[in-house]
Amino acid sequence: MKANSTIFELLSERSSRMCFMVQVPDEKIIYSNSAFMNFFEGIDEGASIEKLFALVHPEDVEYIRSSYQTIQDSPEAGCFEFRVILSQKTYFLRIDLAFDKTLPDKKLVIGYIEDRTIENKHGDYLQEFANKKNATLSILSHDLAGPLGVIQMMSDMLLSRRSEVDDAKMIKMLDLISKSAKKGISMIQDMIRKEFLESIGVEMVKRRVNLIEKINQLLEEYKQGELMVNVSFSLEASLDEVFVEIDESKFIQIINNLVSNSLKFTPDGGTITIGVVAGGETVTISVGDTGIGIPKQFHAQLFEKFNPAGRTGLKGEPSVGLGMSVIKTIVDWHSGKIWFETEVGIGTTFFIEIKKSK
Repeated sequence: MKANSTIFELLSERSSRMCFMVQVPDEKIIYSNSAFMNFFEGIDEGASIEKLFALVHPEDVEYIRSSYQTIQDSPEAGCFEFRVILSQKTYFLRIDLAFDKTLPDKKLVIGYIEDRTIENKHGDYLQEFANKKNATLSILSHDLAGPLGVIQMMSDMLLSRRSEVDDAKMIKMLDLISKSAKKGISMIQDMIRKEFLESIGVEMVKRRVNLIEKINQLLEEYKQGELMVNVSFSLEASLDEVFVEIDESKFIQIINNLVSNSLKFTPDGGTITIGVVAGGETVTISVGDTGIGIPKQFHAQLFEKFNPAGRTGLKGEPSVGLGMSVIKTIVDWHSGKIWFETEVGIGTTFFIEIKKSK
């Protein structure tokens, strides 16, 4: 330990996080703790920060340089995530940076790095299972609510003619069938509402993700049920990779709910298409269908809570009521905007625009 070690250095040596200091504008690493040197073998004190940047995943180079410069120009500390490649293995790292600008001619960068590889992979597995659950739930609600709705409708129709039937036992059985069908539909409705509302019940945590990859994962789950629902699914994207900073769980949930909603109002043989178009600083996601469209009288109130546009699906699927309101709330949380285009008998397309990451 150096004789002139600072409190930062003393504490850093006892930390499991990778700690370092860089002198600007020299861009030289003037201090790194044991955890840093053990992780980044060959990057010692005196090395250029460029040596660290050289290990960054090619897809993240522009992003990390831009983020580094943004924080350097800001009066506040900042953090971001990026990937590095060491010995042909990819690691997910989170870096916290602060700039000490009190020196007359130079600035001092203080940084902490955490290895988030295990946590990120665990999160990816959870999201994968969430996608499978959500897609399966949407398909099952579409496939189950329809027959239950028909059973309820037919039993209610027969009960309306009970005066023509002199059989108390049969009337009692029809009444039981109608109540059971209603209960089944109500259970499906409650289950969908619970799953959807849980998506906004936890704190939002953003991270940088490849949106194309995440939407593809969700769509694959729906494609496995194409034969069951007799509707085809596709993805149209302008690029193979589009990076955005989102709360993955919440944002993918709203894509799922838009797809689920399209499924309710798209007749057999129809198509549902997710589109992703990257512009200059934004990316636009669209979910379009060849369904029945939304009547004009529902347009103005579509994103309000318990709006009158909450209709029963073509096969009796229940309306959640809060769906579009929650979707707009999550889009607002991402500083984005949402709108739709629709034509009765032709179909509906919802658009979401959010900021693109580097």
